[in-house]
Amino acid sequence: MNNQEARPVSSSDALRAKLADVNARSRRGRGQPEVVALPSPPCETCRLIKRRRYRAVEAGDRQEAARMAVAMGIHQREAH
Repeated sequence: MNNQEARPVSSSDALRAKLADVNARSRRGRGQPEVVALPSPPCETCRLIKRRRYRAVEAGDRQEAARMAVAMGIHQREAH
């Protein structure tokens, strides 16, 4: 029997083990077995919506920025 088996498990040892497990799962892609492919680059519609939103934010047009955020959500649900 080695020293680790004879020593009682402290709360800090349990926390370290739990943290190591969480980190390992995160490295595997947030619980997925493995990440098989990187996401594809944004489509042209995504680029246009983002560009309009960025310009609206720079101009201080909060209503247009909000409209573009909504448009992006709708586009992503429909197209992706």
